[in-house]
Amino acid sequence: MLRRLIRKTLSAKKTQMLMLMLLGGVTTVMAQNSAGDYSAGTTALATVTEEIAKYVPIMVKLCYAIAGVVAIVGAISVYIAMSASVMVA
Repeated sequence: MLRRLIRKTLSAKKTQMLMLMLLGGVTTVMAQNSAGDYSAGTTALATVTEEIAKYVPIMVKLCYAIAGVVAIVGAISVYIAMSASVMVA
């Protein structure tokens, strides 16, 4: 009776998926704990942060330039549309 219950429980798809996820989770936790020294990753993140911070003013100016071009093109198209409608009327 107990054997049949165990076989039925282990053959269920949900139970098999749960066992697989538990095994994967334990493996991930063990991998994170055995890594040890994180100084290389911390240094790399600090370097990337500094490099990205250097590009922020350049990107702001680029966005302003793009916005200016879009505004000028929009103003010209509105002017043309209004001039055309005044000529028709």
